Amino acid sequence: MTEFALNPHEPTPLYAQLYRMLRLRILDGDYAEGEAIPSETVLRDVHGITRSTVRNAVALLVKEGLVQQIRGKGTLVTYTPINHSIWNFGGFTDFSRARGQRPVTSLLSRTIEEGPQGKILKLVRARGVATEETQTFLNLDTSWVDLRRFPGLEKFDFEQLSLYQVMREHYGVVPTRSELALTIAPHSDLTRQVFGPSPEVPGFICASGDVYDSAGQLVERTSVIYSPTLEMKVGTSWNGMQPRPALT
Repeated sequence: MTEFALNPHEPTPLYAQLYRMLRLRILDGDYAEGEAIPSETVLRDVHGITRSTVRNAVALLVKEGLVQQIRGKGTLVTYTPINHSIWNFGGFTDFSRARGQRPVTSLLSRTIEEGPQGKILKLVRARGVATEETQTFLNLDTSWVDLRRFPGLEKFDFEQLSLYQVMREHYGVVPTRSELALTIAPHSDLTRQVFGPSPEVPGFICASGDVYDSAGQLVERTSVIYSPTLEMKVGTSWNGMQPRPALT
């Protein structure tokens, strides 16, 4: 377990430093799900801080859904590492349900913009999974969809329905292919609103680009910012091809 020391000379308040330290240990697996983090008394004595400082730090962890305070047991970790495919064409809702998780969507904004060829529906959604006690948002999803191809799309309830589900069932359009670029998205008011403060990360993985159907027609322009709590993995495949011999 990595040791951290609080620095009273930093401009960051001590409670925020303690929150950051505990959060990193939880995300790194030093404190596993169901395990108690050190007690208020231990944290106070080890770091030479006040009880109110400890309580403020723990309150942030509770608000983020990383821990739960249970009388007689202490403050227990509720965070479970989540492996998430960087892209799936069934939609986030279908993907989560297939994994036995309860999907949750918060529609942050729905606007209609004027594009070069007509009206564009812009959706900004926070997507995540929920348990009986907490909900954890995993990505911040922005979609731009041409209303000429999907007339009336703005009328659907996208807190209850998947965008791709609506495209399949109401318009007969099935997204099958994407061309995405991975970049780093900076901190913003939206990322702080959805993921909470994440001072330990310089930015967020962002996949942005275009999604097409089987005929090669544009379905959606998208930008997906991923939570720093996600474990991201990238795989490659030879598709059955043998490696070429080295040139001599």
